[in-house]
Amino acid sequence: MSVEPGRVAIVTGSTSGIGAEIARRLGEARASVAVTGRDETRDREVVHEIARTGGEAVFFAHDLEEAGTPGRLVEETVSAFGRWT
Repeated sequence: MSVEPGRVAIVTGSTSGIGAEIARRLGEARASVAVTGRDETRDREVVHEIARTGGEAVFFAHDLEEAGTPGRLVEETVSAFGRWT
């Protein structure tokens, strides 16, 4: 995956499957990754896997079906990484 190092990415549904793999690959490419989903245990595992490969990731527990969640997720991501790029 080709990503400019230092970019910020939000990956929804990164608990498992394609979402988790996308988050891992973005981390390997040195993007800062906001991992989000409804299963905190599995999402934290993805964050730890990204950190083990030298990437930067944070976890936010969110259900995107709840009103206002997408906006809060962006705000938390900007707060965590200091930027949105």
